[in-house]
Amino acid sequence: MESFYYRYGPIETTKPWYNPIPINLVNKWVEDFKKLDLEDYSIYLGGKYVIDPQNTNDVDICITGPIYDYNKLFHIMKAGYELALNKYNFLVDIKHYDNLDFFKYPRTEGFKRYHIMTELAGIEQKIVDGIEVLNITKKTYIPDSNFIPKEFAVNIAEFPMEKQIKDGRIYDPIKLN
Repeated sequence: MESFYYRYGPIETTKPWYNPIPINLVNKWVEDFKKLDLEDYSIYLGGKYVIDPQNTNDVDICITGPIYDYNKLFHIMKAGYELALNKYNFLVDIKHYDNLDFFKYPRTEGFKRYHIMTELAGIEQKIVDGIEVLNITKKTYIPDSNFIPKEFAVNIAEFPMEKQIKDGRIYDPIKLN
Protein backbone atom coordinates (compact mmCIF):
# COMPACT_ATOMS: atom_id res chain seq x y z
CA MET A 1 0.00 0.00 0.00
CA GLU A 2 1.47 3.32 -1.05
CA SER A 3 -0.72 5.79 0.76
CA PHE A 4 -3.53 5.76 3.30
CA TYR A 5 -5.69 8.52 4.71
CA TYR A 6 -8.72 8.30 6.99
CA ARG A 7 -10.67 10.95 8.79
CA TYR A 8 -13.79 10.90 10.84
CA GLY A 9 -14.97 14.29 12.08
CA PRO A 10 -11.99 15.87 13.90
CA ILE A 11 -9.80 12.74 13.87
CA GLU A 12 -7.31 11.94 11.12
CA THR A 13 -4.73 9.23 10.51
CA THR A 14 -2.36 8.14 7.79
CA LYS A 15 -1.68 4.82 9.52
CA PRO A 16 -3.43 1.83 7.96
CA TRP A 17 -5.18 -0.31 10.54
CA TYR A 18 -4.85 -3.97 11.35
CA ASN A 19 -7.33 -6.43 9.90
CA PRO A 20 -7.98 -8.71 11.67
CA ILE A 21 -7.49 -6.73 14.85
CA PRO A 22 -5.15 -8.37 17.38
CA ILE A 23 -6.82 -8.92 20.77
CA ASN A 24 -3.76 -7.63 22.63
CA LEU A 25 -4.19 -4.22 20.97
CA VAL A 26 -7.87 -4.10 21.88
CA ASN A 27 -6.98 -4.98 25.48
CA LYS A 28 -4.37 -2.19 25.61
CA TRP A 29 -6.88 0.25 24.11
CA VAL A 30 -9.45 -0.74 26.76
CA GLU A 31 -6.93 -0.09 29.55
CA ASP A 32 -6.06 3.34 28.15
CA PHE A 33 -9.71 4.19 27.49
CA LYS A 34 -10.69 3.30 31.06
CA LYS A 35 -8.17 5.90 32.32
CA LEU A 36 -10.37 8.65 30.84
CA ASP A 37 -12.98 10.37 32.99
CA LEU A 38 -15.91 8.22 31.85
CA GLU A 39 -18.30 9.88 34.29
CA ASP A 40 -21.40 7.75 34.90
CA TYR A 41 -21.28 6.09 31.49
CA SER A 42 -21.29 2.36 31.06
CA ILE A 43 -18.98 1.17 28.28
CA TYR A 44 -19.49 -2.07 26.37
CA LEU A 45 -17.73 -4.01 23.67
CA GLY A 46 -20.38 -4.97 21.13
CA GLY A 47 -20.64 -5.81 17.48
CA LYS A 48 -19.17 -8.67 15.53
CA TYR A 49 -15.79 -8.43 17.28
CA VAL A 50 -17.41 -10.05 20.34
CA ILE A 51 -18.46 -13.19 18.46
CA ASP A 52 -16.20 -13.36 15.39
CA PRO A 53 -13.09 -11.16 15.79
CA GLN A 54 -11.31 -12.67 12.79
CA ASN A 55 -14.09 -11.62 10.41
CA THR A 56 -14.68 -7.95 11.16
CA ASN A 57 -12.66 -4.87 10.40
CA ASP A 58 -13.66 -2.76 13.41
CA VAL A 59 -14.35 -2.82 17.13
CA ASP A 60 -17.75 -1.51 18.20
CA ILE A 61 -17.90 0.38 21.49
CA CYS A 62 -21.34 1.10 22.94
CA ILE A 63 -21.77 3.84 25.54
CA THR A 64 -24.92 4.14 27.64
CA GLY A 65 -26.05 6.41 30.42
CA PRO A 66 -27.56 9.88 30.59
CA ILE A 67 -25.82 12.61 28.60
CA TYR A 68 -25.44 15.44 31.09
CA ASP A 69 -22.76 17.30 29.14
CA TYR A 70 -22.28 16.86 25.38
CA ASN A 71 -18.77 18.35 25.60
CA LYS A 72 -17.63 15.65 28.02
CA LEU A 73 -19.14 12.91 25.85
CA PHE A 74 -17.39 14.45 22.83
CA HIS A 75 -14.03 14.35 24.67
CA ILE A 76 -14.54 10.67 25.58
CA MET A 77 -15.47 9.65 22.04
CA LYS A 78 -12.73 11.71 20.37
CA ALA A 79 -10.08 10.32 22.75
CA GLY A 80 -11.30 6.77 22.07
CA TYR A 81 -10.93 7.24 18.32
CA GLU A 82 -7.52 8.89 18.68
CA LEU A 83 -6.23 6.01 20.80
CA ALA A 84 -7.50 3.34 18.41
CA LEU A 85 -6.50 4.96 15.13
CA ASN A 86 -3.24 6.66 16.02
CA LYS A 87 -1.81 4.64 18.91
CA TYR A 88 -3.05 1.07 18.35
CA ASN A 89 -3.81 1.18 14.61
CA PHE A 90 -7.26 -0.32 14.51
CA LEU A 91 -10.65 0.95 13.45
CA VAL A 92 -13.09 1.62 16.27
CA ASP A 93 -16.75 2.59 16.03
CA ILE A 94 -17.94 4.41 19.16
CA LYS A 95 -21.59 5.29 19.63
CA HIS A 96 -23.82 6.31 22.54
CA TYR A 97 -27.21 4.58 22.73
CA ASP A 98 -30.23 5.33 24.89
CA ASN A 99 -30.04 1.68 26.02
CA LEU A 100 -28.69 -1.65 24.80
CA ASP A 101 -31.92 -3.66 24.82
CA PHE A 102 -31.43 -4.30 21.08
CA PHE A 103 -28.79 -6.92 21.84
CA LYS A 104 -31.63 -9.20 22.99
CA TYR A 105 -34.09 -8.47 20.17
CA PRO A 106 -35.23 -11.36 17.98
CA ARG A 107 -33.36 -11.37 14.68
CA THR A 108 -36.48 -11.42 12.56
CA GLU A 109 -37.62 -9.05 9.85
CA GLY A 110 -40.95 -8.21 11.51
CA PHE A 111 -39.40 -7.16 14.83
CA LYS A 112 -38.06 -3.60 14.65
CA ARG A 113 -37.55 -1.06 17.43
CA TYR A 114 -36.14 2.46 17.47
CA HIS A 115 -33.25 3.73 19.59
CA ILE A 116 -31.54 7.08 19.93
CA MET A 117 -27.99 6.86 18.65
CA THR A 118 -25.34 9.55 19.14
CA GLU A 119 -22.08 9.52 17.18
CA LEU A 120 -19.47 12.00 16.06
CA ALA A 121 -20.64 14.24 13.24
CA GLY A 122 -18.73 15.30 10.17
CA ILE A 123 -17.13 13.70 7.18
CA GLU A 124 -15.96 10.10 7.31
CA GLN A 125 -13.50 9.66 4.48
CA LYS A 126 -11.03 6.96 3.49
CA ILE A 127 -8.50 7.27 0.67
CA VAL A 128 -6.28 4.31 -0.27
CA ASP A 129 -3.53 4.74 -2.87
CA GLY A 130 -5.13 7.96 -4.08
CA ILE A 131 -8.58 6.40 -4.55
CA GLU A 132 -11.43 7.61 -2.36
CA VAL A 133 -13.21 4.47 -1.15
CA LEU A 134 -15.45 6.13 1.47
CA ASN A 135 -17.00 9.56 1.81
CA ILE A 136 -20.01 9.93 4.11
CA THR A 137 -21.26 12.97 5.97
CA LYS A 138 -22.77 12.20 9.35
CA LYS A 139 -25.19 14.74 10.77
CA THR A 140 -28.33 15.02 12.86
CA TYR A 141 -31.57 14.43 10.95
CA ILE A 142 -33.96 14.97 13.87
CA PRO A 143 -36.08 18.12 13.38
CA ASP A 144 -35.81 20.99 15.89
CA SER A 145 -32.47 19.72 17.19
CA ASN A 146 -30.76 23.08 17.64
CA PHE A 147 -29.65 22.08 21.16
CA ILE A 148 -27.45 19.28 19.81
CA PRO A 149 -23.85 20.46 19.31
CA LYS A 150 -22.54 20.42 15.73
CA GLU A 151 -19.88 17.87 16.79
CA PHE A 152 -22.59 15.21 17.15
CA ALA A 153 -24.98 13.37 14.90
CA VAL A 154 -27.99 12.28 16.96
CA ASN A 155 -30.51 10.12 15.13
CA ILE A 156 -33.03 7.35 15.44
CA ALA A 157 -31.58 3.93 14.64
CA GLU A 158 -33.64 0.86 13.80
CA PHE A 159 -32.80 -2.48 15.42
CA PRO A 160 -32.18 -5.21 14.64
CA MET A 161 -30.23 -4.01 11.59
CA GLU A 162 -30.48 -5.96 8.36
CA LYS A 163 -26.96 -7.37 8.85
CA GLN A 164 -27.98 -8.56 12.34
CA ILE A 165 -31.08 -10.27 10.96
CA LYS A 166 -28.99 -11.94 8.27
CA ASP A 167 -26.39 -13.10 10.81
CA GLY A 168 -29.07 -14.26 13.26
CA ARG A 169 -26.80 -14.49 16.31
CA ILE A 170 -27.88 -13.03 19.64
CA TYR A 171 -25.15 -12.38 22.20
CA ASP A 172 -24.39 -10.22 25.20
CA PRO A 173 -22.13 -7.20 24.91
CA ILE A 174 -19.07 -7.26 27.19
CA LYS A 175 -19.04 -4.58 29.92
CA LEU A 176 -15.66 -2.83 30.01
CA ASN A 177 -16.04 -0.62 33.10
